[in-house]
Amino acid sequence: MNVFEKKLSARIKSEIPDLSAITPGVVVEVWERGKKRGTVRAGKTYKYYDLASLTKIIFTATASLHYFSDHRRELKRPVREKLDWFIYDATPFELLSHTAGLEWWLPVYKKVKGKMDPVFRWGQMERELAKLRLRPEVEKGGEVKAVYSDPDMWMMGAFLREAAGFELLDLWDETAARVGVREIFFHPKNKPRYKRSLYAPTEKCPWRRKVLRGEVHDENCWSLGGVSSHAGLFGTVDGVSQWGLELRRAWLDRGGRRGRAFGDPALVRYFTGRRVSRYVGDWGLGFMKPSRPVASCGKYFSVDSFGHTGFTGTSFWYDPQKDLMVVILSNRVHPTRKNEKFLNLRRQLHDWVVESL
Repeated sequence: MNVFEKKLSARIKSEIPDLSAITPGVVVEVWERGKKRGTVRAGKTYKYYDLASLTKIIFTATASLHYFSDHRRELKRPVREKLDWFIYDATPFELLSHTAGLEWWLPVYKKVKGKMDPVFRWGQMERELAKLRLRPEVEKGGEVKAVYSDPDMWMMGAFLREAAGFELLDLWDETAARVGVREIFFHPKNKPRYKRSLYAPTEKCPWRRKVLRGEVHDENCWSLGGVSSHAGLFGTVDGVSQWGLELRRAWLDRGGRRGRAFGDPALVRYFTGRRVSRYVGDWGLGFMKPSRPVASCGKYFSVDSFGHTGFTGTSFWYDPQKDLMVVILSNRVHPTRKNEKFLNLRRQLHDWVVESL
């Protein structure tokens, strides 16, 4: 262990004497000014984790950045210009900023059935999306309140399938290859790529009647054959960090071919900047912005920071002012999602990282 790792590890042990009451284990990886400061593991940890909603930025936001770099006018054009079965005027901008007025969640897994094939089941998903109804929550000023919504990202998945001309799994393969991402992948048909023992177990699921391990935790993604635009990616802490470093390079416009693989550097800053007012929500395009007074990235990350969290206990945050990146992976939903103590620990971990530096 280096000095930083010793300090952070000691802080976690002193502050959290019984980590198992919060999560079985946690991995924290920290990069400052493009250099790795350290990786700290506490409790029972694993090589591969269910990244949950980090899929929204690692896949969907990344693929969107590349597409809209060449088709920027379409960002604020109605989605129905590409998808004529969607009858509303919602735009990709609104979907990515969660201001389209769609439902926050729907139990699609109860309706999407048949052979466990992502292409087949996404065809069914799009028929369900065509039935969606807008239910905007309007603020006093007339602006639609941002409501964090998986259906927003399902619609972006449908849009990208049509616009890019790829099925989602092929689009991910193309995106990962372009950016140079390794050790992040989907599990088509919910079949683990590696031995189950290498994966962090998630919930003891009453619907699937087993402890999930190497199969995506999110019910809707599982029902879509393990491939979606809102969840489904698995990966290692190094894999997420690698993606984050390429995003950092693109944000700083220092990446040459790899940095520009995300698209226009100006659009990278546009996506990761605040795109709606604080009265509406804390969103860029696909990316979370720090909420005040309490943010998932703690109290030290600047207002310019951007990232995302995942339901299983994952998060990615980057502060361009500090040039500081923190990746956290855990399986806090094991054995049950009802334990929400990790939400406070995640904030604390970011604070302890800054204090340890």
